[in-house]
Amino acid sequence: MVINTKAQEIGSFTIGIFLVTIGIYIWAYSPTWVSSVSGAAAGLIVAGVALILIALWKYKIRKSGEIKEDERDYRIAEKASFKTFQIIFILQGVLYATLGILNIQLPAQPVVGALFAITGISYAGIFQWYRRKM
Repeated sequence: MVINTKAQEIGSFTIGIFLVTIGIYIWAYSPTWVSSVSGAAAGLIVAGVALILIALWKYKIRKSGEIKEDERDYRIAEKASFKTFQIIFILQGVLYATLGILNIQLPAQPVVGALFAITGISYAGIFQWYRRKM
């Protein structure tokens, strides 16, 4: 099923606004059912802002008539995602083994947040590296 670009932009923008709104609600009202208000609010707001910025960036590209993507970008994305998977998989294995051997108990949220950030940053870095290389 093919979804046109305009519908994707509208969907991303709408979901982004929804996530930002929920994040602001959690931050402002601190509901009792949320265990970490600052973490949840920050995660939702950042994810929403990212979706909004991506939608606006794609809208700008579509309106200007630029063609930014070609088949090379898909190959680069494929290689970058595989390399990121390899890095994160090894990092998670070492972290899991270290925590198990040393019997260290960590709260899950900061660890998952750090791995999420490392995944995004490493993917962006590896993608740019492959883009310059190819």
